[in-house]
Amino acid sequence: MSYELSRRAFLRRALWSGAALATGGVIYPRFIEPRRVEVNHIPIRVAGLPRAWDGVTIAHLTDLHRSRYVSTEYLQHCVAVANELEPDLMVFTGDYLTHGRTAKGQKVYGGDDEAAGFVDDAAACLAKARARFGVFASLGNHDHWYDAGHVTRAIETAGVPVLRNRAEFARVNGEQLPVVGLGDMWTEGVDFSKAFAGVAAPFSLVLMHNPDTFEHWQQPGAHLILAGHTHGGQVRIPLYGPPIVPSRYGMKYARGHFQNGTAQMYVSRGLGTIYPAIRFNCRPEIAVLHLQCV
Repeated sequence: MSYELSRRAFLRRALWSGAALATGGVIYPRFIEPRRVEVNHIPIRVAGLPRAWDGVTIAHLTDLHRSRYVSTEYLQHCVAVANELEPDLMVFTGDYLTHGRTAKGQKVYGGDDEAAGFVDDAAACLAKARARFGVFASLGNHDHWYDAGHVTRAIETAGVPVLRNRAEFARVNGEQLPVVGLGDMWTEGVDFSKAFAGVAAPFSLVLMHNPDTFEHWQQPGAHLILAGHTHGGQVRIPLYGPPIVPSRYGMKYARGHFQNGTAQMYVSRGLGTIYPAIRFNCRPEIAVLHLQCV
């Protein structure tokens, strides 16, 4: 084989390899990673936690964002994965559909009828959620941007209580565990006095869509706060992190476990995406919190 032929073969292979890498660079973040849901187990150590709640597991799903980019089948799969974990409680913390526009000004759905269908799809997924001591939900900003009343009715018709600045109590191993749902801070507003009315237990589980409220958390007592909203940034550039996080505190609360006095917060990367509908180095997440007495 002549040098010229081998050089041509090399260039041909290089071009095909480059094309394959470029194609993979489009396909992976658009069609593969957004569907590779990851289950993360997080120990939550709480001083003075009642023994009845020691070892309790809570499955946290958030930011379903049913839309043209996030299918019902994928969301049903995520709920099925959570059910297989046999959690004691399962909670959802908002943004059941995507309501907004693309960078080109196009709606993410064709009209109100399509959006209503997305809400019904999400509610049908929540109807399949199973947990030993109950399933609970709160709302996010996208739910309010569309129609908070419609979303609330759809989810409650599916059998899941929606907590909007109010609390319910789950009887867990004979003890009443407060489950407190805070209003979305961008839309409905957070009302601590209403949400915690009648709550006097030594520990509470708090559902809060937007993690920014944690920055100035002042509610007395021990709490596990579960939040979403940020999607972990959706795209995390190696050695840099996410270029965009919808938070006034930048990357600070993009994802993970945080502590503020006796209050702890876990921010999930969520299940769905908003436009652009890609994930890179930031897989969708089901978080399983394990309560531990210390």
